[in-house]
Amino acid sequence: MSANLIQTLISHLPLYAEEEGDFYSVPRKALIIALCRQHQLERAIAENTVNVIEALLDTLAVLNAAYLQKDEWCFVSFPAQLLATSLLTAMSDNESRFFADNFWNTQGIADAKKNQQREVLSVVENRRYEHHSIHNAKPIRYIYVAWGIIKLDGNILFYQREDTQKRFDKKAGDYGLIGGRLNQHDVPGDMDMPVLLVELQSANSALIKQALPETLKREISEEVGLVFEQHYRFKPWRSLKPYRQVQGSAPNHALTEYYLDIFQIELTLEGYLFLQQQIKHDDRLVWFAIDDVAKGESVDGKIAYIKALVDDFDKDRLTLKIELLALPDSFAAGYLFDQPKSKYGLTLLIDAEKPLWVGALGKEKPLDVALTSRQLSVLLGLAAHGRGFEFATIEQNIIFHPYGWIDVKNNPTLQAELNQLAELFKGTDLIIENHHDVLFRLSINPDVVYFDETLFTYSVHKADLIGTKTKIPVSIERKAFATALGMTQVKAEAFKLPRGLAKQLQRLSEKQFGSHEEEGVRIEDAYKKGLHREPKFLALGLRGLIRREVGVIKFCCKLDVL
Repeated sequence: MSANLIQTLISHLPLYAEEEGDFYSVPRKALIIALCRQHQLERAIAENTVNVIEALLDTLAVLNAAYLQKDEWCFVSFPAQLLATSLLTAMSDNESRFFADNFWNTQGIADAKKNQQREVLSVVENRRYEHHSIHNAKPIRYIYVAWGIIKLDGNILFYQREDTQKRFDKKAGDYGLIGGRLNQHDVPGDMDMPVLLVELQSANSALIKQALPETLKREISEEVGLVFEQHYRFKPWRSLKPYRQVQGSAPNHALTEYYLDIFQIELTLEGYLFLQQQIKHDDRLVWFAIDDVAKGESVDGKIAYIKALVDDFDKDRLTLKIELLALPDSFAAGYLFDQPKSKYGLTLLIDAEKPLWVGALGKEKPLDVALTSRQLSVLLGLAAHGRGFEFATIEQNIIFHPYGWIDVKNNPTLQAELNQLAELFKGTDLIIENHHDVLFRLSINPDVVYFDETLFTYSVHKADLIGTKTKIPVSIERKAFATALGMTQVKAEAFKLPRGLAKQLQRLSEKQFGSHEEEGVRIEDAYKKGLHREPKFLALGLRGLIRREVGVIKFCCKLDVL
């Protein structure tokens, strides 16, 4: 558009008084005639020029809408007149710019410069979006996103968003699911760049959506270090409804339409163990409980950003929570022998000359396997680690991993012993699982593994037994014991028992009762009402304080009255 034409329009613009509010309007027809006369234009060209400038000024909301309905131009205020004149003057002056020539450069610029770009785009795009006449402004940016859900034990893994320190909407959340947006390098094939960029910057492109699995692989590698197939596999979980928002890290900020696919991640053993190490050393990786995710609540000042997911559930956070809870864990312990604790038990004694007892509860039998002291020591170490016992010392060249796994790649002696032990237990319930001769574990559900009763002491104060309180404190301690993997720590837990039950347990420790004796049965019934079900009692590794054995009811560990 000729600068001379715009200069002519400027000279014929309506005016608005700076004070008192006086103004006048100019008919559109008069502007068209002025252009035709001064520049000898065809009427169609003049009309087109006026229409383009009118559309621009109307977009800026500087023209009075009521007058436009009458085909007249009239500014809504003096500042509106100034803005219009400033814009048109810049357009008609080849040396005028609203920004420096390099203002919109993005390569190698400082964050401050990026934020300046963002501020301009944010004002323009937010105004356009908020004041669109039908609240359906057209996006000018399209983003395709792949997210992965890594879920373990009721928690989901999040990653600190790269623009956390730079965003203006920090209340929205500073942690996102693992993954990110697609870029042109994720699209396979040798496609012409113009064609590829058109697809990438188009709405709802099937070609681009097909490349989202590649995006997920790249993002997981960058953020977590996991390698596809070696560390994990994945499958689709949910494709979200497209949503729009004025968003984007500086300076890429505009009304954006997002297409987001979420995948559920299935970790291999190597992937699970590798992930544990990554989380230890990278504070950008954070677990959020599903309940906190669904509620959108802050956890230690951290907020999970899942607006797109919440919107896809129509802001029904309860349903979202249910769906997330229904997702299978990304890794399962997968013990090769997995019996419920209500039906089975394995009791490990600390004397190699005594047998191991295994089988259905109440019908356990000695395991027909003879162990050396060293083999029992190895087995005790595997069982203690599988049970989650803490170790005061750990032998050199051993690494403990979750779910009972140990890494012995730098300990060939123990590696050989574990292989021998696995061979010895073939055909029994005690399965030693071996992964590439590097990772080993006792592959039996730890809930059914119990330890020698002689390791445990039950303590109660005499003053409490003869006192008047209805509930009194007691403690149960598991003493430290040596294993081939290291020395376990002493562990003690405190409980409160009804004073009457505590006195009955003392009585049982002094005298065994026949299984049909009324007093013994009463003590057993009172005991079964609570203590042996408490999680911290179960974690100690003691089968129970009371046991029936060969027709008698007996107290099972040492009792100290203090």
